[in-house]
Amino acid sequence: MRLVREALRTRRLELLIGTLLLVATNGLTLWVPHLLKEAIDALGPEGAGAMRATRLAYGIGALAILLAAIRIASRLYILGASRRIVAELRERLFAHLETLPASFYARRRTGEIMSRAVNDLMLVRSLFGPGLLNLVNVAILYTAGLALMLALDPWLTAAAVLPYPLLLLGVRRVSSTIHQRSNAAQEALAEISNKTQENLSGIQQVKAYAREVAETTSFGRLNAVYRSRNLALARSRGLIVTLMGCLGAASTLAVVAVGGRHVVEGTMTLGGFVAFTSYLAILTGPTIMMGWVLGVFQRGMGALRRLEEILDERSDLPGDALETPGPALSGRVTFRDLTFAYPGGTPVLSGIDLDVEPGTTVGIVGRVGCGKSTLLSLLGAVHPVPRGMLSFDGQDLNDLPTDAVRAGVALVPQETFLFSRTLAENIALGKPDAAPEEIESAARVAQLHRDVDAFPDRYATRVGERGVTLSGGQRQRVALARALLMDPRVLVLDDALSSVDADTEEAILRGLREFMRRRTTFIVSHRVSTVLSADRILVLDGGRVAESGTVGELLAKGGLFADLHRRQQIEREMEAL
Repeated sequence: MRLVREALRTRRLELLIGTLLLVATNGLTLWVPHLLKEAIDALGPEGAGAMRATRLAYGIGALAILLAAIRIASRLYILGASRRIVAELRERLFAHLETLPASFYARRRTGEIMSRAVNDLMLVRSLFGPGLLNLVNVAILYTAGLALMLALDPWLTAAAVLPYPLLLLGVRRVSSTIHQRSNAAQEALAEISNKTQENLSGIQQVKAYAREVAETTSFGRLNAVYRSRNLALARSRGLIVTLMGCLGAASTLAVVAVGGRHVVEGTMTLGGFVAFTSYLAILTGPTIMMGWVLGVFQRGMGALRRLEEILDERSDLPGDALETPGPALSGRVTFRDLTFAYPGGTPVLSGIDLDVEPGTTVGIVGRVGCGKSTLLSLLGAVHPVPRGMLSFDGQDLNDLPTDAVRAGVALVPQETFLFSRTLAENIALGKPDAAPEEIESAARVAQLHRDVDAFPDRYATRVGERGVTLSGGQRQRVALARALLMDPRVLVLDDALSSVDADTEEAILRGLREFMRRRTTFIVSHRVSTVLSADRILVLDGGRVAESGTVGELLAKGGLFADLHRRQQIEREMEAL
């Protein structure tokens, strides 16, 4: 697996040192039974007496102290390497998620991604930490321990390992079940993460519609599925541990039966028998531990595969593959027979033709669902556009780096997102090194500055998660100030003033006139009055341009725009009564 190879390569020195220390640890561990054999044999009629046994006992004590120090060092290196591997993988995963396009997040749920970024990485840490540590430990102990046991008594060794073929057969059959059940448990955990994230994000809607009990019941069902899958996984893991323990006990029984007869017959010394049983006891622990290690490896490898799925995702935007810096945009935008459809859907836009010179303001109106927001999102390089249909300054969008396009285009959506940071940090999101005077200037144009004095810490006030402490109109004005601070060549307002009152909207548009005079501006609004000052107005209907022209031309035509204008005038007059 690619991630395993990369992790082992990046931390090979630490893992090599840890492995060498582990070899030393196990070498000392296996030396203890030999010293024990010498001490017991020294007490026999053929031995040199109690003095030699005492010296050997002191040697075993000193060996135990040295063994403890080396064991600690080996674990520090291997477990430390596992923490660093996971930290690097976590940063890599986050950085990769930042590069993925909107289409990826349309396919994947947030809770699922969070589960992989948190829970799967915990499994990976167990794989490269305790899992790898115990695997190496078992390999060394079995290799050296069996060799020492063969040197003491080959027939007794054969009796000791006789149950192990059955062990391997059982492990092989159970391990595949563990892998399947581990994946199922992680998928259930992803469902729980997604449910939790959705409910916490939409808690106001849950409370507004009194859905607390229903949502809690729904969560309980998901939790029950997760519990049952975890219990099934625990049963499989418990089966391996039990199998290991039973076969270990069978091996011990065989050694006592065969070895006891060898001691009685005189073909093996008592010290040799004690040493042999000590080696077997040393191997019994790792044998039982192998059940846990196999479970860790099955779950860890499954987690790595799920992480690789995300890391193998690539952006579908051609501009993301371009590494050369793009030119600064001047603001000319051209649509040529633009037709666009979301993956697996029917065309949302069809045959859009438009040539916008720098400094021009284009108003876009139309009924709900006619494609206004989709058209503007294409300007921000959010979705891939077929070649030849959209260009900036005469260059096809697909030939421009995405970063260059987004540096020159500022998109202000209707639904704004604010981070749980200060007001100033949210405004300066696209220009984090902006001076306080620049932030204040952008806020003044967006008519936000007049509200700042009411905030406890003015621009240093934290706005809460998603800007929960601000009103809808204030959030939209923060987003507008954020876009203005970037000083873009193309300003895109996607119904960005829908939550402000008419007077505030008029004040904002007055403040924007000088700003828009030097930039290309696209304004989408459900209010016809918002686009009356535009140089050109497009009326979309069913994803096509139904009408196009100046305000005077469209009103004189008496078509769809004139009808929208007349109806909204009547609505305003009714509201004024």
